[in-house]
Amino acid sequence: MSRKPQSAALPDLDDADFTAKLRPLGDALMPKTGNANDRTSVRPDTRTGGKTDTRESRLSVAERMEAIERIRGPKRRFEYLIPVRVGEALAEDAATKGKSAATRLLEVLRDAGYPVIPEDFADLRKERGR
Repeated sequence: MSRKPQSAALPDLDDADFTAKLRPLGDALMPKTGNANDRTSVRPDTRTGGKTDTRESRLSVAERMEAIERIRGPKRRFEYLIPVRVGEALAEDAATKGKSAATRLLEVLRDAGYPVIPEDFADLRKERGR
């Protein structure tokens, strides 16, 4: 059985020493913007639609998510056995429409008269990114 070679111990550096040692790397890799302390990106963040990410916008996202959860109510996993051809047709139909199979199934159930509300279609994972 072979032994793994022991790695050398890392030096104990405080934050100032660590920053000083990394500065040449940062200077070589970061674009020059005129201000040495300016670490902002040269590209605007398009995820927020040009808006700056403020505490208020984060609160509004959290409030919107809570409102959706309150209106929609709790979710629970159900498992049904259906023919493979039906599941594959549902998945293929959803893919051609650019939706998830769960969303497409909710649309079919809504169209059949089941009590599906607009909040049931909200993907809270996407809401967090707003």
